[in-house]
Amino acid sequence: MTHIIDLAPHDPLPDGPALVLLRRFEEDDPRRIMIEIVALDSHHTESNARLTDDHGRPMSWEDATAHAMRTATDARFEALYRIDRLAGPRETEIVSHNGDHATNMENLEDFDPEDGEPGTDMRDRGNSGAPRRF
Repeated sequence: MTHIIDLAPHDPLPDGPALVLLRRFEEDDPRRIMIEIVALDSHHTESNARLTDDHGRPMSWEDATAHAMRTATDARFEALYRIDRLAGPRETEIVSHNGDHATNMENLEDFDPEDGEPGTDMRDRGNSGAPRRF
């Protein structure tokens, strides 16, 4: 029997073989949301399939879960991993502002936690003597 394992919004994909249901922002249009099934094999290769309804819109999370469970059961996966990349606090705020990624940017911190150093800002960079190309 296939069971569901919910991962945190920023968790990495599990090692394969695994079947993952993933909800995230669309890469080409970050105001849009997409849902996909990601099939991972033991060699770290993956194949993706978008899940859409009859009108070409992303399925609801519930419908996508039911579809992915059928797929996982048919393929004899022990678990279906679900990752909702939109469930993090920053992503939830962006979704509530209709996908506007610029909302509340003044509250973002740019730190490198491994080094404990503040990150750079593009306004801090000089041109290093190189000519500007734009």
